[in-house]
Amino acid sequence: MLRTIFALALGCAALMAGAANAQATSLDRTKVAAYVDGAVEEALRTNHVAGVTVAIVDRSGVVMTKGYGLAALSPRREADADTLFRVGSISKTGVWISLMQLVQAGKIGLDDPINAHLPADLQVADDGFKQPIRVRDLMNHSAGFEDSILQGFIIHDAKRLIPLHAFLQTHPLHRVREPGQVSVYSNYGATLASAIVTQVTGQVWEDYVEQHVFRPLGMADATYRQPYSAALAAKLGLPAPMPAQAVARLADSFAYADGALKPEGFEYVNGGEPVGALSVSANDMARYMQALLDPQAMQKAGVLNADTALAMRTGLPVAAPQVATWRHGFMDFSAALGRPAFGHGGDLIYQHAMMIIDPDDGVAIFVATNTPSGAPLLSALPRNLLNTFVGPLAAAPARVADAKAESAKVVGQYEGLRRPMFRSERAFMRLLQGDEVTATKDGDILAGGHRYYPIGRGVFERTDGPGRIAFAEADGRLRQYDTDSTGPEDRVGFMDSGEWLQLIIAVGLFVAAWGGLSFWLKLGRKDEPGRRAGLVLDGLCLVWVGAFAAVYIAVSPYLGDPNGFVFNYPGKALPLAMWALALASAATPVAAVVAFGPWRPSGWSWWRWSKQALAMAILLDLAWTLLTWGFLGYSGWK
Repeated sequence: MLRTIFALALGCAALMAGAANAQATSLDRTKVAAYVDGAVEEALRTNHVAGVTVAIVDRSGVVMTKGYGLAALSPRREADADTLFRVGSISKTGVWISLMQLVQAGKIGLDDPINAHLPADLQVADDGFKQPIRVRDLMNHSAGFEDSILQGFIIHDAKRLIPLHAFLQTHPLHRVREPGQVSVYSNYGATLASAIVTQVTGQVWEDYVEQHVFRPLGMADATYRQPYSAALAAKLGLPAPMPAQAVARLADSFAYADGALKPEGFEYVNGGEPVGALSVSANDMARYMQALLDPQAMQKAGVLNADTALAMRTGLPVAAPQVATWRHGFMDFSAALGRPAFGHGGDLIYQHAMMIIDPDDGVAIFVATNTPSGAPLLSALPRNLLNTFVGPLAAAPARVADAKAESAKVVGQYEGLRRPMFRSERAFMRLLQGDEVTATKDGDILAGGHRYYPIGRGVFERTDGPGRIAFAEADGRLRQYDTDSTGPEDRVGFMDSGEWLQLIIAVGLFVAAWGGLSFWLKLGRKDEPGRRAGLVLDGLCLVWVGAFAAVYIAVSPYLGDPNGFVFNYPGKALPLAMWALALASAATPVAAVVAFGPWRPSGWSWWRWSKQALAMAILLDLAWTLLTWGFLGYSGWK
């Protein structure tokens, strides 16, 4: 009976979608092409972007597909609609479609525990949590995993690649919250979803998605395969490599530095190909988006039944009052665009992409670039295109009367939930992911590089157009929910913030440098009162100076190249430097006990005691702060 009701509901939804399709916008091809040409060429020129590719479709067909600028420099090759760009996390949409094929076939269920469909050596431990992770929790990113960025996920050297299954075995992440509570974007969760596909079907991921998704949709070149030799694939147990004809059409990655575009190495996605390795052309993306716009096209291609394709547009809610609801693995862009749109963004280090599907208006847009400086175009071009050619947005919501009071409630330092909670990388990613919310004199707030005004009940709207964030109490803290429900943040006190970490390090370094200088001066003063205790405390300062010098040596190559830190972490010097910090921290309480205990000086004045006590308190506080952040000693993957 319930299945009958569900089928009738889907049928009604399909009829409603069909009615909307009949009223969908038909774009003026000539005007759209001229508009896109102007916007992209301006970005190439002013933002120093190497290459861009664009695909736009509506209900009546392809509006345009075109490449701009450079695909490669040596030899020089222009980008065109058949150039393959790397699209990062847009790759995940293939995972979710594949997963729904298995749901449709009755081989898995959305409410099934994922361990029921994972191989024995990839079972996810409960980590003390009561509820099992379900398939739907992977699709709405609410499984409750910590995150990992500095795990060799993106590398330049193909010889370091690890097969998908082996990578999941050796790089397991911990559960850190109950599933179904809040969406926190997870590459790991999506990778586990792809492992379910391979386990249930018995096929290698690349083979399955080509045979069951891409080729049936007419996507002749789209591939998760990467460019390495067949010999290397055989040696490392990797999937068959990218075909030579596809390699010849790949867009190189670029960075703009020192007044010139510099080619960068290929960004290999290591152990997570299903969630980030897709290479695809504008022409293939046009075919993909046409199928996402039209459920009947999905069904005609034999990829998904129309009702399943339509169901994928609906949200999978979680307990938290989020701004956006994940739509069976697809991002909900309704709040970001002011239209009921969905799709996905994608980011590697150098190449970036955006796909937006607006089903009500019957328009879909894809933009990709091979240069980081082109990233602003990915949000600006689709937004402006829709506003210009589809129609104006509804009136913005009104500002609340007590705007200043509303804004004052949410100011403070915030810390992202999407970060590592174990291993040494947690320290670096926690430092990089901090955010601050401040209030303006007129009652607006500044957050994440944007300005918002309060519209009531803890919700804030962007002042420059669609875009919304919200604040609500969660787990005893004020939580900020972002526009697309990928990275919520919790407000933290000053002592837990990155500002405190930087302050205590700066003050600690000053104390250590002063004490280190004092140590050398004391060596020539053999008759000074309390000399032994002074030498112990000042020697401790020298140990701290040495530890921070080791840290500087380890990170200095990346101060002007943070991307290099991602590609090369941890390197050889950084683990040693972190153990040096551990040594200095361990020596601090020992030195305090020795200096103020057995060697307690009797000839010190109260002023000398005050200074030494204050210095020791600062160094102890520094040691404790570094310990709680995870900077003491190195820990990585086994």
